[in-house]
Amino acid sequence: MSGDIRSMSEQLASDPTSLVFLPLGEQLLARGDLAHAVRVARKGAERHAHRADAHDLVARVALAQGLEEDAERAWRTALGIAQDFGPAHRGLGFLCYQQRRWQEAEFHLGKARAATPGDPALEAAWEALHVARSADTPRSSAAVVAAPSGAEAAATLFDAALGDSSQVALLLDADGLVVAGAYHTAEGEDLGAVIGAHLSGVSDEADRAMRHFGLGAWTRIALESEAAAIVMAPAGGGVTLVAAPREVPLGFVRRTLDACVSLADRWLGGAA
Repeated sequence: MSGDIRSMSEQLASDPTSLVFLPLGEQLLARGDLAHAVRVARKGAERHAHRADAHDLVARVALAQGLEEDAERAWRTALGIAQDFGPAHRGLGFLCYQQRRWQEAEFHLGKARAATPGDPALEAAWEALHVARSADTPRSSAAVVAAPSGAEAAATLFDAALGDSSQVALLLDADGLVVAGAYHTAEGEDLGAVIGAHLSGVSDEADRAMRHFGLGAWTRIALESEAAAIVMAPAGGGVTLVAAPREVPLGFVRRTLDACVSLADRWLGGAA
């Protein structure tokens, strides 16, 4: 236990009504100590039931445990205390997005953006929401269902899924060669071939690892660094991958990957 956590735990033990439970719960959550975090958060929310931030802490701990219904209930309790409480709208916005509850997601993300203007993650979520909502509308756009052909169509294959977001997508063959999509820098340099070369062996390594452990075929790989996140899925003997800046929530990157995989499968099927 770190010194800060120990000190705050001792302070809370000596004064159970102290608001130190908030930063203590945050640190426990950040280090993944959910067993202690949930006790601190719940007891704090019981003692300070009038505080929206206490229920927000309960919600985020619950979500880290995979308890989506508990998280939603706690965030709605927070909004019952303070109807414009940004963190609760943010949490519900992300949660509703993951559950494809588009109208609710738009409402809560809109409220969260108003409370925290310019937040990069919220702006990315807002863009991704509208792209996903459009793509989820059955046959609402010819661009979503059309089967592109030719070099230009291949380069723009994933545009319907990416929209104006900061994410990029590529379809690579088994040798890491770019089949479709593009990965351009801000200066206009195409890094697709470089990225493909570096990732050319990932699919084979994943196949070997899955066979070694007898886990069946792999379906998703996620790579995270300080600067970016990359998620990929198998496609036609190669892989479809989506990359995004690190501030974009991983759940949104995965959702974009799902849309790109669908586009790639349709395109490969039409080209076969």
